[in-house]
Amino acid sequence: MFSLRKELKKKDFETLDLFTISFSLFKANFINFIILSLICCLPLILTGIYFPISVFDPEKLKTIEDLANWFKNDVTVGFYINISLSLFLDTISIISVSLLVERLIYGNIKSATWAIIRSFKFLLPTLFTTFIYFILVFLGLTFFIVPGIAFIVFFVFIKNICALRHTWGINALKYSYYLVKPKFFKTLFILGFIFLFQKVFAMTLFPVSLENREGLLSYFIAMIVLYIFNTYFQIIITLFFLNRDYVSSNMIEDDEDDEYSKDNNDENNNKIEE
Repeated sequence: MFSLRKELKKKDFETLDLFTISFSLFKANFINFIILSLICCLPLILTGIYFPISVFDPEKLKTIEDLANWFKNDVTVGFYINISLSLFLDTISIISVSLLVERLIYGNIKSATWAIIRSFKFLLPTLFTTFIYFILVFLGLTFFIVPGIAFIVFFVFIKNICALRHTWGINALKYSYYLVKPKFFKTLFILGFIFLFQKVFAMTLFPVSLENREGLLSYFIAMIVLYIFNTYFQIIITLFFLNRDYVSSNMIEDDEDDEYSKDNNDENNNKIEE
C-alpha cells in the first residue's frame, strides 16, 4: 500500500480508479468491513421491523402546515427511535470506515472492533458538525432546492475530516468546501451514482409487505446487502477525500517551496549586486 500512498499525493484519481481501488481496499480487509456493516445495520433492521415508520411523501407535504400535521398525526415513537439510531450508527460507521481505510493505505490492517472503539473519540464533534450540516441542507432544500443539493455535494467530506484531520464545526465545512470546489461535478456524479444505485436496489429487492415470514426474510437480507454496499460507497468517499487532501496539501507545499526559492534567489542576486 506504500505505492498507493505515493499515488494519492501525485494526482487526482479518475472516477473509475476510485471505484476499482476502493474495491481492492474492501477486499484487503474484507472480514472487518463485513463485521462493521453487520454491527451497524442489524440494530437498524430490528428497529425498522418492530417500530415501522410511516412513509414520507413529499407530494403531500407542500406547506409548513402539512409538515406540522404529518408530525402530529403520522409520526410515532418509532420514527424518533429509527432516526436517532440511524444518525448514531451511520456516524460510527463512516468514522470507522475512514479510520480503517487510512490504516490500509499506510499498510496496516486493523479490526472492526478497534475502529469502532476509536470512533467514539470523534463522535461528539462529528455529530455537532453534522447538526450544522443538516440545518444548512434543510434550509437550502426547503427554500431553494438547488442550494440544498449544492450543500450536500460541497460538505460530503465533513465526517472524514472530523475523523482523520481532527477538525470540526464550521472549519470542517470550510475545508470540505475547499476540497470539493475544484471537483464539484465529479463529486456530484459520484454522489448521484450512489443515490441512484440505492434507489434502484430498494425498488428492486425490497419486499412489498413485511406481514409474512417471506417478506421479513427478504427485507432482512436486502438490508444487509444494501448496508454492505453502503460500506463500499463509504470507502470510495474516504479514498476520494484522502486523494483530494493529499493533492491539495502537495500543491500548497509546492507553492511554498517556489516562494522560498524565489526569496532565496532574490537575496542572492542582491548580494551579488552589492
